[in-house]
Amino acid sequence: MALENGEQLEGSWLIGADGARSAVRRATGIEFEGFTWPERFLVLSTPFEFADAIPGLADVTYYADPEEWFFLLRVPGLWRAMFPVAAEVSEAEIASDAFAAARMARIIEGRGGYEIRHRTLYRVHQRVAQSFRQGRVLLAGDAAHINNPLGGMGLNGGVHDAVNLAGKLAQVIQDGAPDSLLDHYDRQRRGVTVEHVQRQTIANKQNLEAKEPEAQRAFRDRMREAAADPVKAHAYLTGISMIASLRRAEEIA
Repeated sequence: MALENGEQLEGSWLIGADGARSAVRRATGIEFEGFTWPERFLVLSTPFEFADAIPGLADVTYYADPEEWFFLLRVPGLWRAMFPVAAEVSEAEIASDAFAAARMARIIEGRGGYEIRHRTLYRVHQRVAQSFRQGRVLLAGDAAHINNPLGGMGLNGGVHDAVNLAGKLAQVIQDGAPDSLLDHYDRQRRGVTVEHVQRQTIANKQNLEAKEPEAQRAFRDRMREAAADPVKAHAYLTGISMIASLRRAEEIA
C-alpha cells in the first residue's frame, strides 16, 4: 500500500477502519448500501447547566415531539443539543444566531440567551457495506456501517466490531486457524448490524418524530409497559444497550 508521502507499507491483512468515506472500502469496490435522510442534524453546544434548571435530567435525554424533537447530551463542561433541520432550510439561515436561539428556546420555555460554543451541521445516513470482508481486506466501524446517532449505537457497534475481529484475526495469525474464520466475522457483525442496529436506530428516530396520534400513543404505551414490567424492562434495556445484539451475534454460525 502506498501512502501519500510515497512510503510503501506491506502487510498480510488490511483493516479499513477509516470512517464513513473509507478509501479502503472504495478501493475494494464494496457497495455501501442504504439511504440518506432528507433532513440534517444540527448540534449546538452550550455551557449552560441544564441539570440545574430541569430536575432529574439524565445525562442523555430525548424529547419526542411531532414538530421538532431534540435530545440533550452532557459532555465535559458542556451540554450538546441536537435538532433536526428540514432539507429546504439554507445553510446561511442555519448558521445564524437567530436560528440557533429559536432551537434552544424549545428546551426550557421562556429561557433564552444561551451561549453557543460550537455548532455542527451534518447529513445523516443509514448504510451498511455489502460485505465486511473481501479477501485480505476487512472493514470495521464507520467504514462498514453508519446510522443516525439516536441511541448511540454507531460508536458502540464499531467497538464490538473491533473486539470480534481482533479475536478472530489473532486466531488466524497466531494460532494457525483457517482464514475462513474471518467470514464468520462478516456473518456475525454484518448480520447484527442489519437486523439490530439499523432497525433500532431507524425506530428510535421514528418514535421521536411520530406525527400521527396513534403512533405517538403506541410509543408511550410501549414505554409505560416496559417501565411497569420487570421482564419487559429487562428486554428493552438489553436491546438498547446492545447486549442483546452481542448475544445474537454469538448465535450466528
